[in-house]
Amino acid sequence: MSRIHTLNARGHLMLAAMREHYSWSDEKTFLEVQRFHQDFLNILSGKRISYDELRTALTPQTKKHEAAFLFDENRCNPDRIAGVDAADALFKLLPAKTTHSILGGELCDDRDEIARRLLADKAVVAKDLNFKHPCFCYVLYVNNLSSEALAAIHEGLKSHSGYLGYVPCTYASLTKTFVTMGLVNLAIKHKNVVILGHEDDRPNTENHNLHLHDYTALGLAIRSVQSMYFGVFLSYKPEQMLLQETDDDLQIAIRAMSKEAAPWSDFTVLVEDKKHEYLTNVKDGKLALASLGHMTRSELEAAIRFKMRSNYLYSLDWRDVPETAESAGYRGSYFNIMLEFSREDGEPERVTVALEFMPTNKVLRVVTMT
Repeated sequence: MSRIHTLNARGHLMLAAMREHYSWSDEKTFLEVQRFHQDFLNILSGKRISYDELRTALTPQTKKHEAAFLFDENRCNPDRIAGVDAADALFKLLPAKTTHSILGGELCDDRDEIARRLLADKAVVAKDLNFKHPCFCYVLYVNNLSSEALAAIHEGLKSHSGYLGYVPCTYASLTKTFVTMGLVNLAIKHKNVVILGHEDDRPNTENHNLHLHDYTALGLAIRSVQSMYFGVFLSYKPEQMLLQETDDDLQIAIRAMSKEAAPWSDFTVLVEDKKHEYLTNVKDGKLALASLGHMTRSELEAAIRFKMRSNYLYSLDWRDVPETAESAGYRGSYFNIMLEFSREDGEPERVTVALEFMPTNKVLRVVTMT
């Protein structure tokens, strides 16, 4: 079965609602999610889109940047809808051969109590932050940006009348969490193609642009899928500083890669001795390279366990390899998380951790860190 790069049951409630309504067992949930994903892959294949080529837009990248570009709606072109005006300016500056998820929305601060304080702490300001009210501050969020692309977009947007600046969202912060809480996934820009969602009662053999933004005028070809597929499998989830022990998103993610499940709080994290020694002592071990070779095994296990509470799993992988005459078969469930370690000097170090999900033993075994 194919790896699921990301699965969204936090912003899209369909799978969680169906699981509850029909009282799906863990195995039934697994089979239905896998079937739904296979249907989705067939749809993409029919549109000549490679799912694996979208991975960098669907999962966080350790060496790339994310940013939330801010626009004052009252200073955008008065002859156009503010969001359309802002999106047009942004899309013109995105690199031609790269792949990105683009999210959009307005700041959520009805009483105007925290937005300006949080933005002042993190934003790279181009003009000012003097919007009338946070609900008039339009946000366009872009992931998978190189340092050069981020700088070029920022410089290019400075001539736009409504552009205020951007919030760096590569690393975790309260400001990033606040800015991203009200955003929705608008599109994936994949090279010269823009991928959108369309109505669920419209067949997937068709392609439609439901946005007011004219992507074709920018030379982009339009491909669209029904919104239920787009919302679940093509929605990037910016990582947020959430500390819930579990939620629907985590519960569905677990069951997307395993026929068995157990309460998340029952699991322990296992970093085997040889694995820890390699990561911290060998010269090309990830923690040694990140100047984090001082971390004990228990400290690393605790850091991973704490990260589980932000409940964002990606690269969900169910492997079922049959036994052959040449090799033994194996079966297992795997997923990735992103860890972030603070450093005394310089930016935090981001590490992708691959884990094996072992429900029988209630263990999360560290496979690798990159």
